[in-house]
Amino acid sequence: MPTLYALLAIVAVPILFFMITWVAVTACKILFPPKESDVEQDPGRIRHIATKQGYSIPVGVREIREDQRYFIEQIKQTTYHYEQGDSEGLPMIWYEELENRKN
Repeated sequence: MPTLYALLAIVAVPILFFMITWVAVTACKILFPPKESDVEQDPGRIRHIATKQGYSIPVGVREIREDQRYFIEQIKQTTYHYEQGDSEGLPMIWYEELENRKN
C-alpha cells in the first residue's frame, strides 16, 4: 500500500503542478493581454516610409529578404495580362511548360 501512495505521488504531483501552472499562465494571458506594438515603431515600416521619401537607409540581409517576400506577395495578388487573356499570377500553362522542360 505505501508503494501505491509513492507511485501516485511520483505521477500525480508533477502532472498536477504543470496543470495548475498552465491554468495560471493562461488566465494571466486572458486577463492581462500583451499590449499591441506600435506599427509606426516597426523598423521595416520606418525604412519603407523613409525610402519612399527618398532617404538612403542602410539595410541588412534580413531586410532585403523581407522586401523580396513582400514584392513576391504583391506580384501574386496582381493580375497578369498575356496573349491568351488575364491571369492571377503567372499562367498555369507556363508552370506546366517549365515542369516539362525540367524533365
